[in-house]
Parts: sequence; structure tokens; C-alpha cells
Amino acid sequence: MRPSRPALTPRHRDCAPASARARAQSRPLPDLRPLGMVLLTALALLLSGVLPGQSATREEARDFLKVTGFDAALESIVQSADNGPAMLGIEDRGFRTLWDVMAARVFRNDPIQDLALDMLSATLTEKEMATAQEFYGSDLGQRLVEVENASHLSTDAERGEKAEAALAEVMAARDIARLSALERLISALDETSDGALAMAEVQSRFMIAARNAGVIELSVGDDELRALITGQFREMAADDGIEAGMASAALTYEDFTTEEIDAYAEALEDPDMQRVYELMNAVQYEVMADRFEAAAALMVGANSSEEL
Repeated sequence: MRPSRPALTPRHRDCAPASARARAQSRPLPDLRPLGMVLLTALALLLSGVLPGQSATREEARDFLKVTGFDAALESIVQSADNGPAMLGIEDRGFRTLWDVMAARVFRNDPIQDLALDMLSATLTEKEMATAQEFYGSDLGQRLVEVENASHLSTDAERGEKAEAALAEVMAARDIARLSALERLISALDETSDGALAMAEVQSRFMIAARNAGVIELSVGDDELRALITGQFREMAADDGIEAGMASAALTYEDFTTEEIDAYAEALEDPDMQRVYELMNAVQYEVMADRFEAAAALMVGANSSEEL
């Protein structure tokens, strides 16, 4: 469902601010009150736009997940658990072992899909759902879903290099029409989500929950922590620029014609489709933050040197 973009996750670099470095210790503070102001506010705003009787049923939302391929995007959240120690700035092997055990309990596909269904069925209108399903249910839409699912679940360590090569090939051919179509596609997506802010909120909520569980100590307050992490993600996004998104798209859609990419961009520019994407982005990031907080809550009183 969601076109391929470079993920703003700390998979390949440590995103924890230096001033907020963590060290594992045992100091149980199990106060895990709601902390996700940004993402929950986004969901609340989306929910406020739904009129009585218009929201989709849970079964309709389940069908929506399958037809659009959003179920695969949600499944990729399971893979994001691997980033936990890096997000906390902990490199200790003992902590990695402990984290893997705790994360395996909450980063499971079934509860992730259920959480998303709860949110989607409460916020997705029948009209918006029909708009998305009409496009993604078409022959072109189903082909797009197939390649996007493969992209979301890919574990290819060389994918970044392949994406750069795919874009370089388009540029070498001086294919202005295709470059314009790729840029149009990425621009349509940028209107629906601030990925840097969303991922910064995910990491901030995780670090705060880990602190409350006694796993780490933070030398800054919650607001300053959010500001520091947001600044880092903003810098990462600026460094990557639109070219990184175009490279990822060039690889993902290399078997599609330029006309098909333009048709996809046009579909994404539809106001109803834009709102669907806003909702899906909010749901995906909220579920991700929820799972990281849940894993942190299981670690109350634990530390990286504990034997399992």
C-alpha cells in the first residue's frame, strides 16, 4: 500500500542523542502513563473528522488491510524491534539478549494487526476505504501492492546500493519524464506524513518508557529529549533529501512504465487517498511506539548483566 521510501529508523546508525546516552541498571520506576502526545493527537484529529455511521466495520477494515497491502507494512514493525538497543544507545551483548527475549513477547504480528484494526475501524470512513480499494484492487494496484510488500519485508543489506544504482541508471539515460514521475510520487507522499517527527516521537516514547522502567538514565527532561531527537531526525532527513526517496522508488518500481508511475502519483494526490495515507501513517507509528513502550514495561527491574 505504501510506496517505498527510505525508512527513518536507526537500523544503520545510532540515533540516540549523545547527551541522552543510556546505561543499563536496576531502578524500578513502573510509572508508564500515556506519553505519545504527538501521535495520539494526530489520531484524535483524524477521529474527529469521522461522522456517525460512516466509519468502516472491523471486517471491512480487515479486508482493507489485505487489498491495499497495509498488512505487510504493519508486519514490518516486527522487524523494527531489532533497533531497540541502538535506540537506547546500549551496545552490551547481555542487554541485547535480554531485549530480544522481551521484544519477542510484544512484537508479534497478530497483536500488531489487531491494534491497527482497532484504530482503522474507528477512523476510516467507508468513502475513504472505497477510494483506496478501488485503486489497489485494480490490476495496476495489485501489481504495486506485490512489489511494495516485498520492499517492506526485504532484509537485503545491499538494497540501498541497488536503489542508488537504479536511480543512477535513470539519470544516465536522461529520462526526464521518468525522473519527474518519481519526484511527483515522492512529493505526493510527503504531503501525508512528517516521517522525521513521527520517528522522533517513537524513539522519545521508547526512551522515556525505558527510563521509567529503570533500564536507563536520562540527563535531560522529556521535552528536551524530544527536541534533541527531533533535531537529529530532521538532520538525517535533510541529509537524505528527496534523492534517497527517488532512489528507493526507482528500484521498487523499475518494472513499471513511466505512465503507470504517473497514474499512481495521480491516484495518491486524490484528497480522500491523502487522508487515507495520513491515517495509515498515524496508525503505523502509533502501533510501533506502543510496542516499544510495551517491551520496555516488561523490563522493570532488569539490567543488561542479568542472566536469563
